[in-house]
Amino acid sequence: MAFRIALRFVLLLAAQVFLFNQIAWGWGGREYLFVFVYPLFVALLPLRAPRPLVILLAFLLGLAVDLFSETLGLHAGALTFIAYARPLVLRALRPRDGYNIKATPTAADLGAGWMSQYLSFLLLLHLLAFFLLQTFSIFFLGEIVLKTALSLPASLLTTAILVLLFSPKA
Repeated sequence: MAFRIALRFVLLLAAQVFLFNQIAWGWGGREYLFVFVYPLFVALLPLRAPRPLVILLAFLLGLAVDLFSETLGLHAGALTFIAYARPLVLRALRPRDGYNIKATPTAADLGAGWMSQYLSFLLLLHLLAFFLLQTFSIFFLGEIVLKTALSLPASLLTTAILVLLFSPKA
């Protein structure tokens, strides 16, 4: 299990840094659409993973993305935030019978509808946190919302494709 988590860490870091960081669309000299796949790492950690470990791993992955992207903590801050918020999202989406103690947050274990809601919430929180940290001002709320609204579908579609590619049972 630890090997799979470490491999996912490295592969999502490489995919984000070398592929998806190169994708940004916009107009008028400004970029508004970005694709983030590395939050998938936090989303796919086991449900029973201790919260401090999830937060630490999220911080390390975010910091690694920051080192390659020269973004000075933006990714680390946003990913650490969703790692902290993850239990709240899991509680909000808890099935009627609760979670199986051995369940992993995958479509195979919890259903495709649950998985899409789960990824949507985590990505939404991540994008809002990232763009808020990027502007560091509520004054740019319109731009934050626009970037989030444009980046969420692209990021969600890309992460869903990655989940389907690497978890064909889903």
